[in-house]
Amino acid sequence: MDGDIVTGWSWEAIRPVLGGSSLRIPGLGTPPRRPKLVSGEMLDLDVVQRLRQRADLVAVAIYDDPIPHHAALGVELTPDAAAALQRRRDANVDAFRWLVMPTLALAELAGLPVERVIAGENGTDTTRIVPGVWPEDPAIGFISGAAPGRGIEAMIEAARQLRAEIPTLRLLLWLVATGSQTAAYLATLREAIRRDRWIEVESVEPDQQSSAYRQATLFCISHPGHPYWDATLPVKIFDALAAGRPLVITPRTETRRLVERYDVGLVATGDSADELAAAMRPLLVDGARSRELGARARRVAEELYDWPKVGDRIASAILEREGQRLESR
Repeated sequence: MDGDIVTGWSWEAIRPVLGGSSLRIPGLGTPPRRPKLVSGEMLDLDVVQRLRQRADLVAVAIYDDPIPHHAALGVELTPDAAAALQRRRDANVDAFRWLVMPTLALAELAGLPVERVIAGENGTDTTRIVPGVWPEDPAIGFISGAAPGRGIEAMIEAARQLRAEIPTLRLLLWLVATGSQTAAYLATLREAIRRDRWIEVESVEPDQQSSAYRQATLFCISHPGHPYWDATLPVKIFDALAAGRPLVITPRTETRRLVERYDVGLVATGDSADELAAAMRPLLVDGARSRELGARARRVAEELYDWPKVGDRIASAILEREGQRLESR
Protein backbone atom coordinates (compact mmCIF):
# COMPACT_ATOMS: atom_id res chain seq x y z
CA MET A 1 0.00 0.00 0.00
CA ASP A 2 3.04 2.26 -0.42
CA GLY A 3 3.35 2.98 3.27
CA ASP A 4 6.55 3.94 5.06
CA ILE A 5 8.05 1.18 7.20
CA VAL A 6 9.87 2.39 10.30
CA THR A 7 12.53 0.23 11.94
CA GLY A 8 12.20 0.85 15.65
CA TRP A 9 9.62 2.28 18.04
CA SER A 10 11.42 5.33 19.42
CA TRP A 11 10.38 8.92 18.74
CA GLU A 12 13.62 9.42 16.81
CA ALA A 13 12.77 6.49 14.51
CA ILE A 14 9.17 7.53 13.88
CA ARG A 15 9.46 11.30 13.66
CA PRO A 16 11.06 11.52 10.15
CA VAL A 17 7.97 10.01 8.47
CA LEU A 18 5.41 12.21 10.19
CA GLY A 19 5.55 14.97 7.62
CA GLY A 20 3.08 13.06 5.50
CA SER A 21 2.28 9.65 4.12
CA SER A 22 1.94 8.23 0.65
CA LEU A 23 -0.42 5.57 2.00
CA ARG A 24 -3.39 4.85 -0.23
CA ILE A 25 -6.01 2.49 1.11
CA PRO A 26 -7.91 0.83 -1.74
CA GLY A 27 -11.45 2.21 -1.91
CA LEU A 28 -10.91 4.70 0.90
CA GLY A 29 -9.69 7.65 -1.13
CA THR A 30 -7.00 10.19 -0.35
CA PRO A 31 -5.35 9.89 3.05
CA PRO A 32 -5.98 12.58 5.67
CA ARG A 33 -3.41 15.22 6.53
CA ARG A 34 -2.22 13.28 9.54
CA PRO A 35 -0.43 10.07 8.52
CA LYS A 36 -1.94 6.80 9.64
CA LEU A 37 0.26 4.77 11.97
CA VAL A 38 0.18 1.07 12.85
CA SER A 39 2.61 -0.35 15.42
CA GLY A 40 3.71 -3.94 15.87
CA GLU A 41 4.59 -3.24 19.52
CA MET A 42 3.21 -1.12 22.31
CA LEU A 43 4.92 2.26 22.29
CA ASP A 44 6.49 3.97 25.28
CA LEU A 45 4.33 6.44 27.13
CA ASP A 46 6.18 9.56 25.95
CA VAL A 47 6.06 8.39 22.31
CA VAL A 48 2.31 7.83 22.52
CA GLN A 49 1.79 11.28 23.98
CA ARG A 50 3.76 12.93 21.17
CA LEU A 51 2.11 10.91 18.43
CA ARG A 52 -1.45 11.67 19.51
CA GLN A 53 -1.03 15.18 18.14
CA ARG A 54 0.86 14.20 15.00
CA ALA A 55 -0.63 10.97 13.64
CA ASP A 56 -3.84 9.01 13.24
CA LEU A 57 -3.13 6.04 15.52
CA VAL A 58 -4.88 3.17 13.77
CA ALA A 59 -3.76 -0.13 15.36
CA VAL A 60 -1.27 -1.51 17.87
CA ALA A 61 -0.27 -5.12 18.57
CA ILE A 62 -0.54 -6.16 22.23
CA TYR A 63 0.71 -9.73 22.29
CA ASP A 64 1.73 -9.89 25.95
CA ASP A 65 -0.47 -8.05 28.42
CA PRO A 66 2.26 -7.23 30.95
CA ILE A 67 0.56 -7.53 34.34
CA PRO A 68 -1.17 -10.94 33.94
CA HIS A 69 1.86 -12.20 31.98
CA HIS A 70 4.23 -11.51 34.87
CA ALA A 71 1.73 -13.03 37.31
CA ALA A 72 1.56 -16.21 35.22
CA LEU A 73 5.34 -16.44 35.21
CA GLY A 74 5.57 -16.00 38.96
CA VAL A 75 7.79 -12.94 38.48
CA GLU A 76 7.18 -10.33 41.14
CA LEU A 77 7.00 -6.68 40.12
CA THR A 78 7.63 -3.75 42.42
CA PRO A 79 4.60 -1.47 42.80
CA ASP A 80 6.36 1.22 40.76
CA ALA A 81 7.26 -1.18 37.95
CA ALA A 82 3.72 -2.59 37.83
CA ALA A 83 2.24 0.92 37.75
CA ALA A 84 4.57 1.96 34.93
CA LEU A 85 3.66 -1.09 32.83
CA GLN A 86 -0.03 -0.46 33.46
CA ARG A 87 0.25 3.20 32.41
CA ARG A 88 2.07 2.23 29.21
CA ARG A 89 -0.52 -0.37 28.28
CA ASP A 90 -3.44 1.90 29.11
CA ALA A 91 -1.96 4.75 27.07
CA ASN A 92 -1.65 2.51 24.01
CA VAL A 93 -5.16 1.13 24.45
CA ASP A 94 -6.58 4.62 24.78
CA ALA A 95 -4.64 6.09 21.85
CA PHE A 96 -5.02 3.43 19.14
CA ARG A 97 -8.34 2.68 17.46
CA TRP A 98 -7.81 -1.07 17.00
CA LEU A 99 -5.96 -3.55 19.20
CA VAL A 100 -4.33 -6.65 17.64
CA MET A 101 -4.04 -9.49 20.16
CA PRO A 102 -3.43 -13.23 19.84
CA THR A 103 -6.96 -14.14 20.94
CA LEU A 104 -10.21 -12.53 22.03
CA ALA A 105 -9.89 -14.51 25.27
CA LEU A 106 -6.72 -12.58 26.14
CA ALA A 107 -8.57 -9.29 25.55
CA GLU A 108 -11.35 -10.43 27.87
CA LEU A 109 -8.82 -11.47 30.53
CA ALA A 110 -7.17 -8.06 30.28
CA GLY A 111 -10.51 -6.27 30.52
CA LEU A 112 -10.13 -4.64 27.11
CA PRO A 113 -13.03 -3.73 24.80
CA VAL A 114 -13.46 -6.84 22.65
CA GLU A 115 -15.25 -4.87 19.92
CA ARG A 116 -11.96 -3.04 19.23
CA VAL A 117 -9.83 -6.21 19.16
CA ILE A 118 -8.57 -8.10 16.11
CA ALA A 119 -7.56 -11.68 16.98
CA GLY A 120 -4.30 -12.08 15.06
CA GLU A 121 -3.15 -15.42 16.56
CA ASN A 122 0.64 -15.62 16.07
CA GLY A 123 3.18 -16.65 13.45
CA THR A 124 6.57 -18.00 12.48
CA ASP A 125 9.24 -17.64 9.81
CA THR A 126 9.18 -20.78 7.68
CA THR A 127 12.15 -19.59 5.63
CA ARG A 128 14.33 -19.34 8.72
CA ILE A 129 13.07 -22.44 10.56
CA VAL A 130 13.29 -25.41 8.20
CA PRO A 131 12.79 -29.10 9.09
CA GLY A 132 15.71 -31.46 8.74
CA VAL A 133 16.68 -35.09 9.27
CA TRP A 134 15.04 -36.64 12.32
CA PRO A 135 17.36 -37.48 15.22
CA GLU A 136 18.54 -41.04 15.67
CA ASP A 137 17.84 -40.92 19.42
CA PRO A 138 14.52 -39.61 20.75
CA ALA A 139 14.59 -36.12 22.17
CA ILE A 140 12.12 -33.72 23.81
CA GLY A 141 12.49 -30.07 22.84
CA PHE A 142 11.35 -27.14 24.96
CA ILE A 143 11.54 -23.46 23.92
CA SER A 144 10.92 -20.79 26.52
CA GLY A 145 11.97 -17.81 28.51
CA ALA A 146 13.54 -19.03 31.74
CA ALA A 147 11.02 -18.46 34.53
CA PRO A 148 8.94 -20.26 37.10
CA GLY A 149 5.33 -20.73 36.15
CA ARG A 150 6.05 -22.39 32.80
CA GLY A 151 5.80 -26.00 33.94
CA ILE A 152 9.50 -26.67 33.41
CA GLU A 153 9.89 -28.74 36.55
CA ALA A 154 6.92 -30.99 35.69
CA MET A 155 8.34 -31.54 32.23
CA ILE A 156 11.78 -32.44 33.62
CA GLU A 157 10.18 -34.95 35.99
CA ALA A 158 8.17 -36.40 33.09
CA ALA A 159 11.36 -36.75 31.05
CA ARG A 160 13.06 -38.53 33.95
CA GLN A 161 10.22 -41.06 34.05
CA LEU A 162 10.53 -41.64 30.31
CA ARG A 163 14.32 -41.88 30.50
CA ALA A 164 13.91 -44.91 32.76
CA GLU A 165 12.06 -46.60 29.87
CA ILE A 166 14.02 -45.06 26.98
CA PRO A 167 17.71 -44.98 28.00
CA THR A 168 18.78 -42.91 24.97
CA LEU A 169 16.25 -40.12 25.58
CA ARG A 170 17.53 -36.51 25.65
CA LEU A 171 15.83 -33.39 26.98
CA LEU A 172 16.75 -30.19 25.12
CA LEU A 173 15.93 -26.99 26.99
CA TRP A 174 16.35 -23.81 24.94
CA LEU A 175 15.96 -21.17 27.63
CA VAL A 176 16.57 -17.44 27.74
CA ALA A 177 16.77 -15.27 30.86
CA THR A 178 14.93 -11.98 30.44
CA GLY A 179 15.87 -10.20 33.66
CA SER A 180 17.59 -10.57 37.03
CA GLN A 181 14.86 -12.76 38.55
CA THR A 182 14.76 -15.11 35.58
CA ALA A 183 18.57 -15.24 35.45
CA ALA A 184 18.58 -16.34 39.09
CA TYR A 185 15.94 -18.94 38.32
CA LEU A 186 17.97 -20.27 35.39
CA ALA A 187 21.10 -20.54 37.55
CA THR A 188 19.15 -22.52 40.16
CA LEU A 189 17.71 -24.79 37.48
CA ARG A 190 21.16 -25.48 36.00
CA GLU A 191 22.44 -26.46 39.43
CA ALA A 192 19.48 -28.79 40.02
CA ILE A 193 20.10 -30.75 36.80
CA ARG A 194 23.88 -30.53 36.52
CA ARG A 195 24.34 -34.28 37.13
CA ASP A 196 21.83 -35.15 34.40
CA ARG A 197 24.12 -35.07 31.37
CA TRP A 198 21.24 -36.08 29.10
CA ILE A 199 19.50 -32.77 29.89
CA GLU A 200 20.98 -29.93 27.86
CA VAL A 201 20.34 -26.25 28.60
CA GLU A 202 21.22 -23.84 25.81
CA SER A 203 20.18 -20.53 24.33
CA VAL A 204 19.69 -20.41 20.58
CA GLU A 205 20.15 -17.50 18.20
CA PRO A 206 17.62 -16.94 15.39
CA ASP A 207 20.04 -18.11 12.70
CA GLN A 208 20.67 -21.34 14.65
CA GLN A 209 17.05 -22.32 15.23
CA SER A 210 16.77 -24.77 12.33
CA SER A 211 19.85 -26.77 13.29
CA ALA A 212 18.90 -26.74 16.96
CA TYR A 213 15.24 -27.69 16.57
CA ARG A 214 16.04 -30.57 14.20
CA GLN A 215 17.47 -32.43 17.20
CA ALA A 216 13.99 -32.78 18.72
CA THR A 217 11.52 -35.60 18.13
CA LEU A 218 8.70 -33.54 19.62
CA PHE A 219 8.16 -30.20 21.30
CA CYS A 220 6.57 -30.06 24.73
CA ILE A 221 4.70 -26.96 25.94
CA SER A 222 3.92 -27.62 29.58
CA HIS A 223 2.21 -24.43 30.77
CA PRO A 224 0.43 -25.06 34.08
CA GLY A 225 -3.16 -24.09 34.75
CA HIS A 226 -3.49 -20.30 34.79
CA PRO A 227 -5.99 -17.91 33.16
CA TYR A 228 -3.21 -16.25 31.18
CA TRP A 229 -1.89 -19.48 29.66
CA ASP A 230 -5.46 -20.52 28.83
CA ALA A 231 -6.01 -17.28 26.91
CA THR A 232 -2.86 -16.81 24.85
CA LEU A 233 -1.07 -18.44 21.89
CA PRO A 234 2.70 -18.11 22.38
CA VAL A 235 4.98 -17.82 19.35
CA LYS A 236 6.93 -20.95 20.32
CA ILE A 237 3.94 -23.07 19.29
CA PHE A 238 4.25 -21.77 15.75
CA ASP A 239 8.04 -22.13 15.67
CA ALA A 240 7.55 -25.79 16.62
CA LEU A 241 5.10 -26.17 13.72
CA ALA A 242 7.66 -24.65 11.36
CA ALA A 243 10.28 -27.11 12.61
CA GLY A 244 8.04 -29.94 11.41
CA ARG A 245 7.75 -31.62 14.79
CA PRO A 246 4.62 -32.71 16.69
CA LEU A 247 3.48 -30.88 19.81
CA VAL A 248 2.65 -32.30 23.22
CA ILE A 249 0.87 -29.76 25.38
CA THR A 250 -0.91 -29.39 28.68
CA PRO A 251 -4.65 -28.76 28.25
CA ARG A 252 -4.59 -24.95 28.00
CA THR A 253 -7.70 -23.69 26.26
CA GLU A 254 -6.48 -21.73 23.21
CA THR A 255 -3.43 -23.92 22.61
CA ARG A 256 -5.56 -27.03 22.80
CA ARG A 257 -8.00 -25.65 20.25
CA LEU A 258 -5.20 -25.04 17.77
CA VAL A 259 -3.51 -28.43 18.25
CA GLU A 260 -6.78 -30.34 17.94
CA ARG A 261 -8.11 -28.22 15.06
CA TYR A 262 -5.14 -29.11 12.86
CA ASP A 263 -4.23 -32.48 14.43
CA VAL A 264 -0.58 -31.54 14.96
CA GLY A 265 0.08 -33.19 18.31
CA LEU A 266 -1.30 -34.66 21.51
CA VAL A 267 -2.90 -33.02 24.54
CA ALA A 268 -2.06 -34.32 28.00
CA THR A 269 -5.01 -35.11 30.25
CA GLY A 270 -3.60 -32.81 32.93
CA ASP A 271 -0.58 -30.86 34.14
CA SER A 272 1.26 -33.46 36.21
CA ALA A 273 4.54 -35.15 35.29
CA ASP A 274 2.73 -38.49 34.98
CA GLU A 275 0.20 -37.05 32.55
CA LEU A 276 2.88 -35.32 30.48
CA ALA A 277 4.91 -38.53 30.30
CA ALA A 278 1.84 -40.47 29.18
CA ALA A 279 1.20 -37.99 26.36
CA MET A 280 4.82 -37.91 25.16
CA ARG A 281 5.47 -41.65 25.35
CA PRO A 282 3.67 -42.76 22.15
CA LEU A 283 5.36 -40.12 20.00
CA LEU A 284 8.80 -40.99 21.35
CA VAL A 285 8.41 -44.71 20.59
CA ASP A 286 6.37 -44.50 17.37
CA GLY A 287 8.50 -42.77 14.78
CA ALA A 288 5.91 -43.13 12.02
CA ARG A 289 3.23 -41.36 14.06
CA SER A 290 5.65 -38.57 15.01
CA ARG A 291 6.64 -38.01 11.39
CA GLU A 292 3.01 -37.97 10.26
CA LEU A 293 2.08 -35.30 12.78
CA GLY A 294 5.31 -33.40 12.14
CA ALA A 295 4.70 -33.25 8.40
CA ARG A 296 1.20 -31.94 9.01
CA ALA A 297 2.57 -29.35 11.43
CA ARG A 298 4.96 -28.06 8.78
CA ARG A 299 2.16 -27.78 6.20
CA VAL A 300 0.02 -25.82 8.65
CA ALA A 301 2.93 -23.46 9.35
CA GLU A 302 3.59 -22.88 5.65
CA GLU A 303 -0.02 -22.51 4.56
CA LEU A 304 -1.47 -20.55 7.47
CA TYR A 305 1.07 -19.21 9.95
CA ASP A 306 4.04 -17.91 7.99
CA TRP A 307 4.39 -14.29 9.09
CA PRO A 308 3.54 -12.71 5.69
CA LYS A 309 0.27 -14.63 5.62
CA VAL A 310 -0.55 -13.75 9.21
CA GLY A 311 0.30 -10.12 8.43
CA ASP A 312 -1.94 -10.13 5.37
CA ARG A 313 -4.87 -11.40 7.45
CA ILE A 314 -4.31 -8.74 10.10
CA ALA A 315 -3.91 -5.97 7.50
CA SER A 316 -7.09 -7.06 5.74
CA ALA A 317 -9.00 -7.01 9.03
CA ILE A 318 -7.71 -3.50 9.81
CA LEU A 319 -8.64 -2.22 6.34
CA GLU A 320 -12.10 -3.76 6.59
CA ARG A 321 -12.75 -2.08 9.91
CA GLU A 322 -11.40 1.24 8.68
CA GLY A 323 -13.68 1.02 5.66
CA GLN A 324 -16.70 0.25 7.82
CA ARG A 325 -15.82 3.15 10.09
CA LEU A 326 -15.71 5.64 7.18
CA GLU A 327 -18.91 4.27 5.67
CA SER A 328 -20.74 4.71 8.97
CA ARG A 329 -19.93 8.42 9.16
